[in-house]
Amino acid sequence: MDNQKKCLFEKFGGDQQVSELIDQFYYKVLFDKLLRDKFLKADMSRVRYQQKRFFAQMMGDANTQYTGRDLVEVHKNLNITNQQFDKFKTHLKNIALDMEIPNVDLEELLQHVEKHRDLIVFSK
Repeated sequence: MDNQKKCLFEKFGGDQQVSELIDQFYYKVLFDKLLRDKFLKADMSRVRYQQKRFFAQMMGDANTQYTGRDLVEVHKNLNITNQQFDKFKTHLKNIALDMEIPNVDLEELLQHVEKHRDLIVFSK
């Protein structure tokens, strides 16, 4: 199977790598003054589990179905700003770079994430 046929999930290395990405990501987020308050009341194992499923589906894994709450429902009362969303993306990017994800795949991931901005940012 040539690389053109692989979905982003496969290019990243599948479940193991996506899990690693999300675990590392939340480790960084919970130490980030700008972001950590958003997760104070959250059940982090549940957040990580749902996020892994969401990312797997978003990245094209046909075997994963995100079954968590609607993104608008989850985020509408959190007052997330564009600045916080950008910071979220920066952490994601830095971790992917640490994991030596090729730039083209990283850019594709960030584009997928960007498409969800309007479902997550409510504090304009």
